[in-house]
Amino acid sequence: MTEENRDFLLVAAIDIGTTYSGDAYSMKDTYKTNPLTIHANQAWNADGRTVLPLKTPTCLLLNSKKEFDSFGYEAENKYADLVMVGEQDNYYYFHGFKINMHTNKNEDSNMMLEDITGKIVPAIDVFALSIKALVNHLMYTLTQGTGMKLDDIQWVLTVPAIWTDNLMQLMRTSSEKAGLKRDHLLILKESEAAALFCQHLPIEKLRGGEYGCKMSKIGKRYMIVDLGGATVDVTVHDQLFGGRIKEFCRRTNGGCGGTSVDTCFIHMFENIFGKPLLNTMKREHPLVYLELLREIETVKMTIIPTKTGKINIKVPFPTLDALCKTHLQKDVISTVLESTYSRSISIRGDKMRIEEKLFKSFFIQL
Repeated sequence: MTEENRDFLLVAAIDIGTTYSGDAYSMKDTYKTNPLTIHANQAWNADGRTVLPLKTPTCLLLNSKKEFDSFGYEAENKYADLVMVGEQDNYYYFHGFKINMHTNKNEDSNMMLEDITGKIVPAIDVFALSIKALVNHLMYTLTQGTGMKLDDIQWVLTVPAIWTDNLMQLMRTSSEKAGLKRDHLLILKESEAAALFCQHLPIEKLRGGEYGCKMSKIGKRYMIVDLGGATVDVTVHDQLFGGRIKEFCRRTNGGCGGTSVDTCFIHMFENIFGKPLLNTMKREHPLVYLELLREIETVKMTIIPTKTGKINIKVPFPTLDALCKTHLQKDVISTVLESTYSRSISIRGDKMRIEEKLFKSFFIQL
């Protein structure tokens, strides 16, 4: 039976990213009239708060038997609670595990992944449980009053352009272990998914379109740039007859992804308050530290080249002030004033006000 003849009601996509993961879907009938009508989860719940990103952190928590406990924000929060009561050794906590796939020399079904403490679990199980969590999340939304079933859906799992056939096969095996049938599943490279999506964009209405850019024109060569969490993937495609595309070349550069901005901010924090103080915060106040990271992520998305004025970031003032008095024998305001950033940073209440030039420098890779 060909794909066109299958009686799918919708197509659903699962994306497990280096930093964030998510799901989206498009109804089959709607696609025929408006292929750009795509439904994505509008918000994820982070410890009772609604957050801006359309995705959830790529974090997986397993119990002592290596069984699923939680995923995303829920996994982050629960692991933080476990650390506070000293029970983290009884669990397996994975975060940012996708990036390890690029450097792992063993690309077969026996590949193992280490959790945050070094305990190992088969990569197939880590991905299978993560995929199942995202599938269940989407199915919960779809089944509310509709009776939608797994068999009614064409599933698409996206993978990085640089992944080998062995890694793609590992993802297929993981997906099947998560409960997705082989004939209901497509494995698609992220660059190809982006290219297919762009075929439907009203290019003439976008900036640059006035110069006659037509991605769907046969013989056209164009570039797809994927600015990810840990890497930047650049792929060049040739447009072929019948809507097909051919990869001309690709390049991946590590260390230029969005997490590098977070790293720059944390390094600035370490320069002001010292690594021991930051490590104490992570160890003794993990939820506070997580909130700081989420605040960085939220503010980071507001930065554009034309932005002017100081950038405000909410900091955990009471906790930070107490740590400064204990470890540095001075309050948080004095600590900032005596640092090398005294001319670029100030504290006003629970806000850290950062000069625009300094914050934008975090986006520049030297």
